[in-house]
Amino acid sequence: MVTQLGQRPSRMERRDSSEFEKPSRIERVVSLGGNKNPLNSLNKISDVKNTVGNVFKKPLSLNFICMFMVSGTLDIIGVFTTEFPGFSILLSILYNIIFIPWFYFSGIKFNMKKIGSMGATSILEDIPIVEALPWMTINTIYSYYSK
Repeated sequence: MVTQLGQRPSRMERRDSSEFEKPSRIERVVSLGGNKNPLNSLNKISDVKNTVGNVFKKPLSLNFICMFMVSGTLDIIGVFTTEFPGFSILLSILYNIIFIPWFYFSGIKFNMKKIGSMGATSILEDIPIVEALPWMTINTIYSYYSK
Protein backbone atom coordinates (compact mmCIF):
# COMPACT_ATOMS: atom_id res chain seq x y z
CA MET A 1 0.00 0.00 0.00
CA VAL A 2 2.55 2.52 -1.16
CA THR A 3 1.09 5.89 -1.99
CA GLN A 4 2.60 9.08 -3.21
CA LEU A 5 2.21 12.34 -1.38
CA GLY A 6 -1.30 13.72 -1.93
CA GLN A 7 -2.81 10.43 -3.12
CA ARG A 8 -5.28 8.50 -1.02
CA PRO A 9 -5.30 4.72 -1.07
CA SER A 10 -8.29 3.17 -2.78
CA ARG A 11 -11.14 1.69 -0.79
CA MET A 12 -9.95 -1.85 -1.49
CA GLU A 13 -6.49 -0.95 -0.19
CA ARG A 14 -7.95 0.57 2.99
CA ARG A 15 -10.12 -2.45 3.86
CA ASP A 16 -8.60 -4.88 6.30
CA SER A 17 -9.07 -8.65 6.09
CA SER A 18 -12.10 -8.72 8.43
CA GLU A 19 -14.01 -6.40 6.12
CA PHE A 20 -13.57 -8.72 3.13
CA GLU A 21 -15.67 -11.41 4.83
CA LYS A 22 -18.63 -9.06 5.36
CA PRO A 23 -20.65 -8.00 2.33
CA SER A 24 -20.22 -4.41 1.24
CA ARG A 25 -23.06 -1.92 1.39
CA ILE A 26 -23.76 -2.35 -2.33
CA GLU A 27 -23.83 -6.14 -2.00
CA ARG A 28 -26.34 -5.88 0.87
CA VAL A 29 -28.65 -3.60 -1.15
CA VAL A 30 -28.47 -5.88 -4.20
CA SER A 31 -29.25 -8.94 -2.06
CA LEU A 32 -32.35 -7.21 -0.64
CA GLY A 33 -33.83 -6.44 -4.06
CA GLY A 34 -32.89 -9.67 -5.82
CA ASN A 35 -35.13 -11.96 -3.79
CA LYS A 36 -38.23 -13.14 -5.70
CA ASN A 37 -39.89 -15.03 -2.82
CA PRO A 38 -42.72 -12.81 -1.44
CA LEU A 39 -42.59 -14.49 1.99
CA ASN A 40 -38.97 -13.46 2.45
CA SER A 41 -39.80 -9.88 1.49
CA LEU A 42 -42.61 -9.86 4.09
CA ASN A 43 -40.13 -11.00 6.73
CA LYS A 44 -37.83 -8.18 5.74
CA ILE A 45 -40.71 -5.69 6.00
CA SER A 46 -41.47 -6.90 9.52
CA ASP A 47 -37.78 -6.56 10.37
CA VAL A 48 -37.88 -2.95 9.21
CA LYS A 49 -41.02 -2.32 11.30
CA ASN A 50 -39.32 -3.81 14.35
CA THR A 51 -36.29 -1.60 13.79
CA VAL A 52 -38.45 1.51 13.42
CA GLY A 53 -40.39 0.54 16.53
CA ASN A 54 -37.16 0.45 18.53
CA VAL A 55 -36.33 4.09 17.80
CA PHE A 56 -38.18 5.28 20.91
CA LYS A 57 -37.06 2.63 23.36
CA LYS A 58 -38.50 4.42 26.36
CA PRO A 59 -42.25 4.09 26.75
CA LEU A 60 -44.43 7.02 27.67
CA SER A 61 -44.17 7.17 31.46
CA LEU A 62 -45.67 9.21 34.25
CA ASN A 63 -42.25 10.79 34.80
CA PHE A 64 -42.15 12.07 31.20
CA ILE A 65 -45.73 13.33 31.40
CA CYS A 66 -44.88 15.32 34.54
CA MET A 67 -41.74 16.72 32.87
CA PHE A 68 -43.78 17.66 29.82
CA MET A 69 -46.43 19.40 31.95
CA VAL A 70 -43.88 21.37 34.00
CA SER A 71 -41.90 22.49 30.94
CA GLY A 72 -45.14 23.41 29.15
CA THR A 73 -46.24 25.44 32.16
CA LEU A 74 -42.92 27.29 32.19
CA ASP A 75 -43.29 27.99 28.45
CA ILE A 76 -46.82 29.34 28.94
CA ILE A 77 -45.62 31.56 31.80
CA GLY A 78 -42.84 32.78 29.50
CA VAL A 79 -45.32 33.71 26.78
CA PHE A 80 -47.54 35.70 29.14
CA THR A 81 -44.61 37.55 30.73
CA THR A 82 -42.92 38.81 27.56
CA GLU A 83 -43.37 42.45 28.61
CA PHE A 84 -40.95 41.95 31.53
CA PRO A 85 -37.48 41.83 29.94
CA GLY A 86 -35.53 40.11 32.71
CA PHE A 87 -38.17 37.56 33.58
CA SER A 88 -37.23 35.23 30.71
CA ILE A 89 -33.69 34.95 32.08
CA LEU A 90 -35.05 34.01 35.51
CA LEU A 91 -37.39 31.50 33.87
CA SER A 92 -34.58 29.80 31.95
CA ILE A 93 -32.46 29.62 35.14
CA LEU A 94 -35.43 28.10 36.96
CA TYR A 95 -35.85 25.59 34.12
CA ASN A 96 -32.22 24.49 34.43
CA ILE A 97 -32.41 24.32 38.24
CA ILE A 98 -35.50 22.11 38.04
CA PHE A 99 -34.68 19.87 35.10
CA ILE A 100 -30.98 19.06 35.46
CA PRO A 101 -31.48 17.22 38.79
CA TRP A 102 -34.77 15.76 37.54
CA PHE A 103 -33.05 14.24 34.50
CA TYR A 104 -30.17 13.03 36.66
CA PHE A 105 -32.40 11.29 39.21
CA SER A 106 -34.53 9.82 36.42
CA GLY A 107 -31.46 8.02 35.13
CA ILE A 108 -31.02 10.11 32.00
CA LYS A 109 -27.33 10.56 31.27
CA PHE A 110 -26.05 13.91 30.05
CA ASN A 111 -23.64 14.15 27.15
CA MET A 112 -22.31 17.21 25.36
CA LYS A 113 -25.29 17.37 22.97
CA LYS A 114 -27.80 17.52 25.79
CA ILE A 115 -25.78 20.10 27.71
CA GLY A 116 -25.50 22.14 24.51
CA SER A 117 -29.24 21.90 23.91
CA MET A 118 -29.94 23.12 27.46
CA GLY A 119 -27.63 26.09 26.85
CA ALA A 120 -29.16 26.82 23.46
CA THR A 121 -32.62 26.69 25.03
CA SER A 122 -31.55 29.22 27.65
CA ILE A 123 -30.20 31.53 24.95
CA LEU A 124 -33.29 31.14 22.72
CA GLU A 125 -35.58 31.93 25.66
CA ASP A 126 -33.79 35.28 26.07
CA ILE A 127 -34.32 36.49 22.48
CA PRO A 128 -37.44 38.72 22.50
CA ILE A 129 -39.49 37.40 19.56
CA VAL A 130 -38.18 33.83 19.52
CA GLU A 131 -39.04 33.25 23.18
CA ALA A 132 -42.72 32.75 22.30
CA LEU A 133 -41.93 29.30 20.87
CA PRO A 134 -41.98 26.34 23.31
CA TRP A 135 -38.21 25.82 23.48
CA MET A 136 -38.23 24.35 26.99
CA THR A 137 -40.80 21.72 26.03
CA ILE A 138 -38.91 20.84 22.85
CA ASN A 139 -35.69 20.50 24.85
CA THR A 140 -37.42 18.29 27.42
CA ILE A 141 -38.67 15.92 24.72
CA TYR A 142 -35.23 15.88 23.06
CA SER A 143 -33.36 15.26 26.30
CA TYR A 144 -35.72 12.53 27.43
CA TYR A 145 -35.75 10.52 24.21
CA SER A 146 -32.25 11.04 22.82
CA LYS A 147 -29.46 8.65 23.64
